[in-house]
Amino acid sequence: MGSTGVENRGESGGGKDETVTVLATIEVPSAAFDLGQIFAGTDARIELAEFVPVEGRPVPLCWVDTDATDDRDRFERGVENDGRIAAFDRIDEAADRTLYRLEWTEAIDGFLDALAEGDLIVEHGFARTGTDTWTIRLRALDHEALTRFQHRCNEHGVEFDVRRLTHDPAENEDPYGLTDKQREALTLAFDAGYFAVPREISLSELADRLDISRQAYTRRLNRALGNYLSETGIDDLERPRRNEGNEGEERNDGDEGSGRDENGGGDGRSKR
Repeated sequence: MGSTGVENRGESGGGKDETVTVLATIEVPSAAFDLGQIFAGTDARIELAEFVPVEGRPVPLCWVDTDATDDRDRFERGVENDGRIAAFDRIDEAADRTLYRLEWTEAIDGFLDALAEGDLIVEHGFARTGTDTWTIRLRALDHEALTRFQHRCNEHGVEFDVRRLTHDPAENEDPYGLTDKQREALTLAFDAGYFAVPREISLSELADRLDISRQAYTRRLNRALGNYLSETGIDDLERPRRNEGNEGEERNDGDEGSGRDENGGGDGRSKR
């Protein structure tokens, strides 16, 4: 689906509510805009932090996972040598990533201009490692603002795919795309020690606390984890290759919980 996907998805629930904002998660090919082209090919994760207005033009600040680059100096020289770049400066460093400010020689990136203009807030934006795709989460004050953004992108020849479009009260919107029930399930699992090693509680015990079936709780928890990983970009990590050595370890890392058999009663750990 191209950029027309925004117009094809109308407001849910009928009439316009002034308290409702529109949230969209879009995917843009790196080749479709200048910033994406400049960073294309790097093995580092790129995250768009914010825009800073400089002489009336939006200057992007980007976090770069420089720990993943073979040579940070070479990476920086590669960006600086691009004829479209007037300056590429380090602003801050934290752990294994570096914050850069990027200034253009001229106003050339129409997509970034479209992002910076109008009633839009960029809540999250990152380049997926090895996919040549940027995922950007936007908040618009209303549906018309998002449509205007789409039109500005079309004027610059930029198309994007809409991954998610929601219409929720701003104060109730979860930044990671979780519903209230999904957040409840995930928080309960974490607080109760489900992710601890060794595991301190089973799925059945967690489900009992919410008075729902184990199957319903498992489905809710899996969806919560999937939404969280998708929104934070962790789902672009390279998957490790499975081998016989760690498969046995994974089999021993089942849902044993506090020793309770998921099929009801008994000591699940006694069944090998």
